[in-house]
Parts: sequence; C-alpha cells; structure tokens
Amino acid sequence: MNKVVTSVLAFALALGCAVGGEAAAAGARPKVVIAKSSNFSAYASVVAGFSAEAHAEIEEITLPESAQAIEKAVEEIGKKHPALVLAIGPSAATAARRQLSDVPILFTMVPYYERYGLEAANVTGIALTNDLSVELATLAAVAPDRRRVGILHDPRYSRALIDEARAYADGHDLVIVPLETDSPQKAAKVLAGARGKVDALLMIADKTVANAAVVRKLIEFAQDQRIPLVGLSASQVKEGALLSLSPSYTGIGQQAGRLANRIIHEKVDPGALAVAQPETLDLAVNLTTAKKLGAGCDLALEIFKFAARRGYPVKVFE
Repeated sequence: MNKVVTSVLAFALALGCAVGGEAAAAGARPKVVIAKSSNFSAYASVVAGFSAEAHAEIEEITLPESAQAIEKAVEEIGKKHPALVLAIGPSAATAARRQLSDVPILFTMVPYYERYGLEAANVTGIALTNDLSVELATLAAVAPDRRRVGILHDPRYSRALIDEARAYADGHDLVIVPLETDSPQKAAKVLAGARGKVDALLMIADKTVANAAVVRKLIEFAQDQRIPLVGLSASQVKEGALLSLSPSYTGIGQQAGRLANRIIHEKVDPGALAVAQPETLDLAVNLTTAKKLGAGCDLALEIFKFAARRGYPVKVFE
C-alpha cells in the first residue's frame, strides 16, 4: 500500500513539475537588449521610459568607445538571440544595423538619422529631429502676424530641411526666408543683411551654425529687432530665445516601448514601419523675452494655450 501511495505521489509531483515548467515557459517574457552609445543622462531617461512601457525582460549594455570593441560587443548581443534590440545613439544604431540582420532593431536618439544609412528590412526607429512643421505651426499659432520666418543655415548641410520647411510654409500663410552662410564667422554679416526682412527666426541644428557663438548672435539679433526666436533647447530659452520645442527623452523611451510591444507581441514587421516623429515635446518659454517683444502677457498666454491644446509640458523662465 505504501508503495502504491508513494508511486502516485511521485507521478503527481512529476506531472505538476512538468505542467509548472510549461506554464513558466509560456509566461516567459521576451528579452530586449538595450545598447547605448554612451552614458549620457538623456539616454538614461530614454531607458527609464522604455522600461516603463515595454513588456519584456530588459538587459542594458553601454557600448565601448573603439570601433573594434563595439563590433565585438554587438556580436555578443547577437548571440543572446534577443526578441529586439533598442539601439540608443548613432554608434549603437549603426553597429546594430550593420551586424544584426536577423534581429528586429529599434533606434532612437540619432540626430538626422537619414545620414547614417539605417534603412533595412529589420530596422525602424524614432526620429530625434523633425521637419520643422511643429515649430512653424507653433509660430503661426502664437504670433500669426509674424509671417516671414528667417532660418540661418549652411545649404551644404540643411538644404533639404529648408525645402521641407518651405513646402509646409506654402500651405500655411508663412514665408521662409533662407539666411545662408558657409561659416560661423559670417553669421553676423548675414544677420545684419536680414534687418527688416524677417518677422521671426527659427534655429536649426545645422553643423555650421549650431554653436554657442552663433546662438548668442541669433539671440542678440532677435532681441535687437524685437522679433521672436524659436530655439532648440530650454537652455537657449534661458539665454533669451522666446521659446523652444524639444523632444521629451522619457517620452521618446515610452514611445519606443509601445513600438517594441507591437513588433514583439503583435509580430509587426519593423521594416514596414516608417520612422516615427517624437510624440511628446517639451515647451520652454521666456517671459522676459515675451515682454521685450512688446506683447508680453498676450503672447505668453497664447503660448500657454497652444501648449495646453497640444498636451506639451511647459518650462517657464523669467
């Protein structure tokens, strides 16, 4: 009798273990490897946002600096057979695109991603920069009388962006005034020639003009001419630009997490997805600059109303 009971118990335990093992396997979370190009705090914000949204087990790796070491690190990532790789930053994105042809790749935090040759059947991503339509829409909404928008740029690097801005402006009662320069040292002369010809300025991340000295000249020119300047970051608004719209890094991470869920759990083909624009932007405004433009309260109110309609968090400087 004892032998029979023992045998039944043993069988029951074995069956329970088998069923439990299958259940555990069935409930196992897919693995995502996050490959970061560096330890920037902005990248950490992306990781935090992604981790909050992605239904996956996450492993985070910071890639080394040398090209040879990066190649080896990405090779090791491939051996883990992850369900998806989130590549944060240019070096991580380009290495993953080059070496991981059989793993879904989602990239982000790559400025002007088009320049990095990231197109592939297994790759999609979230852009860090946009086509300026959001900035132009903001200007049109908060300062509808400012129609002529000057954009200081180097045509060697930003001609396509200017063409896109013009295409948007043509349908929204705006005029793009290209302010061309081929060196930072010529920026002041180009701006001097724009006196009386522009009603607003829009700053872009152009290789030639996106440096501290030129930014300072843009702010000084805008204040001297009493015209609004849309900057690239909250720090530039703090220095005197009227406002800025910049991607929320945590928001980009959350957006990437939702996109990863579609790719992993809904089996959406990454290559069939267009690179997405950031869904969440942070708006910064300088109230002192608004007052200097001569319509402080009204202009600031329009900016706050616009931000509320779009759901943008607002950071205020005085």
